[in-house]
Amino acid sequence: MKKDLESNLTIEYAAQAAESLKTYIRSEDNPVIDLSVVERIDLAGIQLLLSVEKTGENISKDVFFTGDLVSSVYERIFNCGFNTVFSDASEKLFKIRRNSSEF
Repeated sequence: MKKDLESNLTIEYAAQAAESLKTYIRSEDNPVIDLSVVERIDLAGIQLLLSVEKTGENISKDVFFTGDLVSSVYERIFNCGFNTVFSDASEKLFKIRRNSSEF
């Protein structure tokens, strides 16, 4: 089961989204977070997504994201020094990594 997010992943909503996402990750065997509805993101939102990936790693779960990113969200992620890196297993699943790192 995938987790849908709200349209704004900004500092105003980060704390609420963080609790919801961490609960979701702990309850799912294969957590997938759908970013297709996210229309706005800031650095706090990007940090939240990275934190969610790290939380998954800490409990031995591979967290992936899915969904077609709106161009402004992708540009914000890229301009903050990150990029989307697609999984070898599925071209619909991706992670967020520093521009210079590998999957």
